[in-house]
Amino acid sequence: MSRMYAVPPTISAVLIPAFLISASLAGLSGRADAAGLALVGASAKVCQLTGEIDWDSNTPTAAQTATNFGLNAVDLGFPVDSGFGPLYFLFGDARPFAHLPADTVPPDDALGFTMRRAAPDATTCADLKLATSAPHTFAHPTVRPPIPQGTFNVPSGGIFIDRQFFAFFWTDHCAAPSLLAPLPQAPLTLPAPTAGCPETPTLNSLGRSALARAEPGDAADFERAHAPPFFPHPFAGMPSGFVYASAASGPVPVSPFIRERPHRVAVFGVPRFRASIPYLAVAPSETFGDPATWSFYAGSVAGEPVWITRAQWESGRTTGGQWAPPPAAEIYDANPAGERCIGEHSVTWNAALHTWLLVYVCGPYRVEARTAPAPWGPWSPPTVLLSLAHDPWIVCTLVMDTTGCQGFKRTDYYLPPAPGKSVPGVLYASFVMERFTQNTTQNGGPKQATIYWLLSTWNPYQVVVMQSSVQMTE
Repeated sequence: MSRMYAVPPTISAVLIPAFLISASLAGLSGRADAAGLALVGASAKVCQLTGEIDWDSNTPTAAQTATNFGLNAVDLGFPVDSGFGPLYFLFGDARPFAHLPADTVPPDDALGFTMRRAAPDATTCADLKLATSAPHTFAHPTVRPPIPQGTFNVPSGGIFIDRQFFAFFWTDHCAAPSLLAPLPQAPLTLPAPTAGCPETPTLNSLGRSALARAEPGDAADFERAHAPPFFPHPFAGMPSGFVYASAASGPVPVSPFIRERPHRVAVFGVPRFRASIPYLAVAPSETFGDPATWSFYAGSVAGEPVWITRAQWESGRTTGGQWAPPPAAEIYDANPAGERCIGEHSVTWNAALHTWLLVYVCGPYRVEARTAPAPWGPWSPPTVLLSLAHDPWIVCTLVMDTTGCQGFKRTDYYLPPAPGKSVPGVLYASFVMERFTQNTTQNGGPKQATIYWLLSTWNPYQVVVMQSSVQMTE
């Protein structure tokens, strides 16, 4: 999966670009200034989850995914907790051992899992295993009827409901898309065609989402349509604007519109990859596979959420005929400036902090978090969990510099763009593994927890486990 960001010409642990140092561009002034959440100390790498050799230490990884499963490198890995046993990882754009670095053969995703309950550590990491189709050969999670599952078409989220494994797949997306700018009034507008992307309804820079359910007993076999007795309705198409989607379970406070069905699942949707603020729907667990039964957030009145039907959600149009979301559909506003930046995202209910927790990457080198008492908010301002501006150690520890991390033994995952140069790495796909959260609240003190989250890096093309200590602020 190609990580497309406006990457500066050099990133260095000594010379950091001024625009990254000046976090005020995004209205951020520190690590603990956000109302709602504070970072205690600094975030740290725990271990490298995937790959054969740890890129930083040059020592074997715990999982040895090349030797054991034929997996050399991999894109994002969304964690999906079954609740009753395995914690799954939906990996995108997985590269087999000795595969060409910039090429994949669809379907190219992978499925990991662990039975571990103890927090990850530097020695055993997360006890990762991969689903296999043959000895030492990882299996590809596939969707039926088929959808494009090649480069830059990846799983975006998943959830277990009544022991059923649901997953969202981002598809119909170009392998060489255009960078998207925010268009909150008409977010599904396609950019102009390019040589790398024709911007047609079935192949474009936005893509679309497909919702599927895994076959019973086979978490790598997903199907998009079912007849009774599995569900009262077949899977319908995803709602407008829910292009890059995820879902989360947790307490959904009672409101008049959903009082009669308190057991609801929160669904979050991003219309423009890395150029949006999420939308929200709440879905009845018993009809989760039918988006026609979902209720859609359309803003708040006097602090009470306003819910509309799917038909009402779809009815908005611009003067040019493009779909237009309700004016207050975004779950928070764009202040501080520059915060329409969400693509990959993680939403979990953090029991230790007693809050909903949203974690995402904003720009190529900044991981942020927000909290809210309900899925619709109010969401706190962003708190920085990790950034190049605050954590220059990430260069040549987590990601490659343009200099190739001279003086260090670091594997370069891509062909050099010029003699003596390397493709710089970026950060993306930060996903919390709520199973491993540790409640560290002291008697009489503010709610505090240690969270463990996944982070993908572009050069090296791997997934690492990170750790942060956070506490609630009043």
